[in-house]
Amino acid sequence: MRGLIVRFRFSEQASVQQPIQLKRFYKEATIEMATNPTNPYHQWLVKLDGKTVKTPSKNTLAVPSPQLASFIAHEFNMQTEFIRPTTMPLLTLARNAIDIEADDRIRQFMEQSVISYLERDTVLFRENPDTKLYKIQKEKLDPQLQIFNEKFGLHLKTNFGLNIEPLKQYDQIRIETIVGELNNWQLVSLDAKVENLKSCILALLIWNNHLEVEEAVRLSRLEEDFQIAQFGKVEGHHDYDENTIMMNVSASKLFAQLIQTQSIAY
Repeated sequence: MRGLIVRFRFSEQASVQQPIQLKRFYKEATIEMATNPTNPYHQWLVKLDGKTVKTPSKNTLAVPSPQLASFIAHEFNMQTEFIRPTTMPLLTLARNAIDIEADDRIRQFMEQSVISYLERDTVLFRENPDTKLYKIQKEKLDPQLQIFNEKFGLHLKTNFGLNIEPLKQYDQIRIETIVGELNNWQLVSLDAKVENLKSCILALLIWNNHLEVEEAVRLSRLEEDFQIAQFGKVEGHHDYDENTIMMNVSASKLFAQLIQTQSIAY
C-alpha cells in the first residue's frame, strides 16, 4: 500500500527538482469520441499519433467531455523537445481520477488525506495574540472561517501554535460526508486544491464559488508573505512557489468545470 501511495503522489505533484528528461515521441495529440463507453465519465479519448494515451497504471485515458479532452491534447501539443509534466496539470488530474476508479484503495487514501488537513488547516492556525501576524490572521482569516462553518455546517475553531485540537465527532462526521459524496473526478480536483493551498477550508470555499483562486492563494500564504516582509525574499524561490501554486489551483478549478460539461457536440 505504501508503494502504491508513493507512486500515486509522485504522478500528481511532479517537482522541478527532479529532472524528467522524456523526449517528445509523438507528432500530434488529437481527441476522439469513445465507442460505446460503459462509464459516463469515459466519453472522450486522447490520442498521440492515433494511439490512445494510457495512465501510469495502464488504464485508458478517457474523460467526460470533449472540452477536457481538447485541453489535455493541447497540453501534449504544447510540449517541445522534452515533455515537462509540470506543464500538464489537467493530464495529471485526469489520469489520477481514472486510476482511482481502478483501485479503491487510492480513493480511501485521498479522502483521508483531504480530511486530515482540516484539523491542521492553514486557516485555523494563529500566532501569539501579541504579534502583528496574529492581527493580520484575525482580520483576513476569521471571516473566511465563519463563512465556511455557516456554509458547510461545521463548528471549527482556531488553534494557537502547536496546540491543535482534534476534530469534534460532529465535525468529523460532517467532513467525511461532504468528501464521501464527491465522485472520483471531483475528489481529485478538491485534493489538488487542498495539497497546494495546505487548506481544506480554502479549497472548499473555492469549490463553493465563494473564493477566487487568487484570493485563496494569498490567504494561504499570509504567514510566508509576512516573513518575506520582515526578512526579505529569496529571489526565484518564492516567485516559483507562488506561481506554481496559482497554476495548480487554477488548473484544478478548471478541471472541475470541464468535467461538468458532458455535451457530445464538438
